[in-house]
Amino acid sequence: MRRFLGHLAFYAGLGVLISATGTPVARAAPIYEITVTISDITNPGQSTSFVFASTSGDNTSMDPNVINISGSALDTATGTTGVDFTSLIAKSSSKSSGTELDAQAGFTMTYTAGPKAGTPSTDHYIVTIMTTRDTYTLPPAASSATLGTSTSGSYTFTTAGNTQKSDSYYSPTNTANDTTDGHAGPAAITGGIPVAGASNASGSSPTLETGISPYVIPYALTNVITIDITGNSPNATTLFASSVTTITSVPEPASMVVFLTGIPLPLVLVGMLRRRRAVA
Repeated sequence: MRRFLGHLAFYAGLGVLISATGTPVARAAPIYEITVTISDITNPGQSTSFVFASTSGDNTSMDPNVINISGSALDTATGTTGVDFTSLIAKSSSKSSGTELDAQAGFTMTYTAGPKAGTPSTDHYIVTIMTTRDTYTLPPAASSATLGTSTSGSYTFTTAGNTQKSDSYYSPTNTANDTTDGHAGPAAITGGIPVAGASNASGSSPTLETGISPYVIPYALTNVITIDITGNSPNATTLFASSVTTITSVPEPASMVVFLTGIPLPLVLVGMLRRRRAVA
């Protein structure tokens, strides 16, 4: 009887294993892409929008975490619009050394753009660059976390009133391109750079952060760069800028003490008990 029950338990366990692994579960591929929209305020008929994904044939990067678009792909995408893009680069990363003190995920978006040669200085454009990636799993879900954003850039021959701002979003529903306020997470964090007129200038925003509650994995991150720019006649206006979106872990207070001292918690407790006995 005991042998029979043992065999029964073995086959039951085997059946569970087969049922759990025998049929693969279909999972959608992660989304990682850049969407650019050029809105011509002066000539609405020249407005356009285009998307480059990490899996696009126009992506020259061999690294799945990098989207690198340049050359003819950008020339074709911008078409008859009055804005030129020289490069679009997104670099995503996530890291963890096994401790909550060193767990971070996010990406950096970099672009070079400007009005096309000969564009009248009266022409006005609003350009948005939306970069998104889903299925991030760091920091661990047990941690609390912060959403951070910062932006910087350099400009030549810009016009007074030109600006760049950067909005960062965290989506606990793991939804790409999620920029809706009111979802279960913080609203956007915005950092902006005003641009001085008719000058060569550079600027940067401070790193802004907000706590995330509740923090869950997997999640998606979205960054939206908004550029307000006018024509370049008679000088060629160029803009080079980058924006950073990050999720960083926030260790619990007890964990923080242990990690900062480099001493395992059990050894700390043993030392305290020995000292107390010695005093007694």
